[in-house]
Amino acid sequence: MRDLHEFIDFIKRDYPEEILTIDEEVEADYEITAIAMESEKGKNQMLLFNNVKGSPFPIVTNVLGTRRRIALAIGTSVDEFYSIWDKRTQKLVDPKIVESGPVKDVVMKGEKVDLYRFPIFKHFEQDAGKYVTAGVVVAKDPETGIRNLSYHRLQLVEKNKFRISLHSRGHLWRIYSKSEKLNRPLEAAIFIGAHPSISIAAAAQVGMDIDEYRVAGALMQEPLELVKCETVDLEVPAFSEIVVEGEIPPFVREKEGPFGEYTGYATGRSTNNVFNVRAITYRKNAIYQDILPGNSSEHLLLGSVSKEAYFFKRMKEAIPNLKNINRPKSGTHFSAYLSLSEPIDEGQANQAALLLLGLDNMLKLVVVVDEDIDVYNEQDVLWAIATRMQPDRDVNVIKNVICNKLDPSAYGEGTSAKIIIDATKKKGWNFDRLTVPENSRKKAMRIIKK
Repeated sequence: MRDLHEFIDFIKRDYPEEILTIDEEVEADYEITAIAMESEKGKNQMLLFNNVKGSPFPIVTNVLGTRRRIALAIGTSVDEFYSIWDKRTQKLVDPKIVESGPVKDVVMKGEKVDLYRFPIFKHFEQDAGKYVTAGVVVAKDPETGIRNLSYHRLQLVEKNKFRISLHSRGHLWRIYSKSEKLNRPLEAAIFIGAHPSISIAAAAQVGMDIDEYRVAGALMQEPLELVKCETVDLEVPAFSEIVVEGEIPPFVREKEGPFGEYTGYATGRSTNNVFNVRAITYRKNAIYQDILPGNSSEHLLLGSVSKEAYFFKRMKEAIPNLKNINRPKSGTHFSAYLSLSEPIDEGQANQAALLLLGLDNMLKLVVVVDEDIDVYNEQDVLWAIATRMQPDRDVNVIKNVICNKLDPSAYGEGTSAKIIIDATKKKGWNFDRLTVPENSRKKAMRIIKK
């Protein structure tokens, strides 16, 4: 697969239960959000809207809204995702520059630039306006020349201007800060819609010395084809849907937000930067990709699965009996569930939780359970807490630790307490979990399925 089109076709052909095509006319503002939110309560499918009022472009959303579709995007299964991620990212693949690609079908420069041509829409009533949510921003570090890929919310304000939040403490913020110290605008490009492996790579937990295009190539198991931009010294995926080129000027700030963030709340916290557009290129048959913001499955999973794979590898070196990690949707990015296989040494649950808290400053709650507990089944985890934990012995609170600034309950400029819950079985207790014979269970499943 080379692009978003081919991934959609692949899902339609081989996993039709994973996609819902909607041909009825819909308003982009609010209605797509409402449909996506209702879909999450059921099958949580990828949604393809072919008839968006006033737009020549279809809209696709929730492309990577389940662990299964994320695994399918890189050609593996949910169970094998961590090991495949680790294996492939051990050998990054350099991209290659090609002369042209479908994203150059249509080129708009100067006065012809018009962001209003695209179905950029308003998601929630609390949002300050219409937002691009699936745009991957490409920029180069002015000191090292290394490219960086990252997601940032983009508020549409004029036909040739966005307002953008760079989310302080992130890589792009650091790159922009270097450029601003030099009193130079930071050239950047935004691509909207691409091979899902690139989308996953853009959200990956990697260092500033790693070009995420190389990570995407590793996940795709072939060099990613890039084309040069028209007006900035950058490269973008040749088979992406839409590319917006421009610059983020130094020392220019304009009020951006509020916007519905991953916490499930609207927030006006922003770096309040501006993105001035120089050019737009796109495919003739472009599909406009959206990621439902707020605490949607796709928004949270994109920011979690690659981190989980990274954390799993790092933790496994110190905790060899680590079995699984899940950052559940209910906890936004602030909670995680760990499972350990037996034997579990005294104090090892706390060691594992402390290690994860050290690796991920966004977390403030870590629950540790035994391997018989399914960390992806929240009811199972809560049952373990209810039956295997005593608050005076198995709960630890750590005060005054760095956290994510978007946490609405954070102190001051971004600190919080952290809590560890050891919900593993304790020695001397009776944990004879109720079961039925395996043949009876299988017969029951056949009867229910029938």
